[in-house]
Amino acid sequence: MSSRVARKSVQAVSGEDYVVVSGHRTATDAALEIMRNRGNIVDAAIAGAAVLCAALPHACGLGGDCFALLHYEGKTQALNGSGRSPGRLPRDVSPDQLSSGPLSCSVPGMLGGWEALHRRHGALPWGELFHFAIDLARHGVAVSDDLAKALEAHREALRTDPGCRRIFLAPENDSGSSRLLRQPGLAGSLEAVARRGAKAFYTDEIGRRLCQALAGRGGVLEMDDLAAYQPIWTEPLRYRYRGLDICVPPPNSYAMLLLLQLAALSSVPLDAYAYGSPERLAFLMKAAQLAIAEGAPLLADPQRVEAVHSELPPPALVGRLERALIAPEEPGRRQDLPPSHGTALISVADRRGNGITIIQSIFTPFGSHVGDDQTGVVLNNRLLGFSTDPAAANAAAPARRPAHTLSPALVLEGGRLRYLLSTPGGSGQTITLAQVLTGMVDYGQPLEDSIGSPRWSLDLQGNLLAEPEITSGIVDAIRASGLPVHTAESRHRFFFGSAECIHVGEEMELKAVADYRRDAWAGGY
Repeated sequence: MSSRVARKSVQAVSGEDYVVVSGHRTATDAALEIMRNRGNIVDAAIAGAAVLCAALPHACGLGGDCFALLHYEGKTQALNGSGRSPGRLPRDVSPDQLSSGPLSCSVPGMLGGWEALHRRHGALPWGELFHFAIDLARHGVAVSDDLAKALEAHREALRTDPGCRRIFLAPENDSGSSRLLRQPGLAGSLEAVARRGAKAFYTDEIGRRLCQALAGRGGVLEMDDLAAYQPIWTEPLRYRYRGLDICVPPPNSYAMLLLLQLAALSSVPLDAYAYGSPERLAFLMKAAQLAIAEGAPLLADPQRVEAVHSELPPPALVGRLERALIAPEEPGRRQDLPPSHGTALISVADRRGNGITIIQSIFTPFGSHVGDDQTGVVLNNRLLGFSTDPAAANAAAPARRPAHTLSPALVLEGGRLRYLLSTPGGSGQTITLAQVLTGMVDYGQPLEDSIGSPRWSLDLQGNLLAEPEITSGIVDAIRASGLPVHTAESRHRFFFGSAECIHVGEEMELKAVADYRRDAWAGGY
């Protein structure tokens, strides 16, 4: 059984056998049901991740990517489920063409990532994991506040594309704020995937339909690109912070920036300053600025980064950051950051110390704004993650993975799982996780208090933003220290994420916390 504590900004749930937290209640409920039916944490996470595609189609879907971190039977692994750019991507593609439209999508990697996880660690038959998602897609899911706001904000772009218009703005789906969203095309695709596996997408009819839809709009994704797709199993990057091993996926994920922030903070006795003090916040802000400026050149296709650095993060860079806040160095050119408001995640843990987090996205809301109503799939716009600098390792080119904002984290203590940490929030994900993690590690805050505390973030131009709950006196004190921080407005709310995390205690007691900054739900049993 579980116990539940709801606060103003978070929901905390304890479980005896397992806990789940995700970006939507229906996904959490599906994962719990799988666990009750003798599935394991991987089965449960995949079932919940599939539901998220039906419930939050502006954020994730079969046309998107995923990253996963897994601690299972004592071994920690990372899975890169992101895709490459098309092999025929034009060399002279413009930034505007990469930001949205038919040339902005990479090969969708999420489904291949799910299948790789299940082949290695799943317990239940693959087809049993999709019943919940198929039912919601076919019969309808209540439109959440986040989805309703995204539909309103992107209505004109959705109307312009015939596929998106028929998926989201058909009369039966466009009849008021309390409506159900029905996606029969997606239901059919999920049924095909449940029967035939990922090949139904990468080599069969779903993929052919998508390539045809893109070609008709000027896209260059081809069946050869889909058929060649493979996710990447890898060892996570690790950094030891205050006696804990922080594990993240390597580039092309942004997650390495979390390790670099912690490296910068490691030489600072944060607990010498009050938790909500301007001094602590200023240290966190400076650490993030340094980490982004120094780490951005390393955020690129894994093969291109590995060709330059045999060890990531580079020890020399870590050492420099460990000294940087005490004797600040010039961080170099400020990095503009790509937007992303479209991300969803699910994390599951059991009392045996196993845990998994899957974070998935089509990047900005509704991705490329190119969809196919026959399959119900909306394509990502992940090529927006490429650099506009043609000399950069992350420069746009054919058959290359772009830098990717999805940044899960997993924390070990003495080889045992302690935390699963993930959040939406685009390029601000690692900034949110650094605040949550240091709140717990440096100040002894319970997970729900660390998540519920007011936060700061960066906008797309690198400007510092403080949530309105951070008082004007503290904001003024941070400004006086030389950091031009601004109080965020309602239009900035996406930058602060929605940390959905799990804590595994020393006696294997389990707690999941959902952050109500966006739709989220925790459950346990």
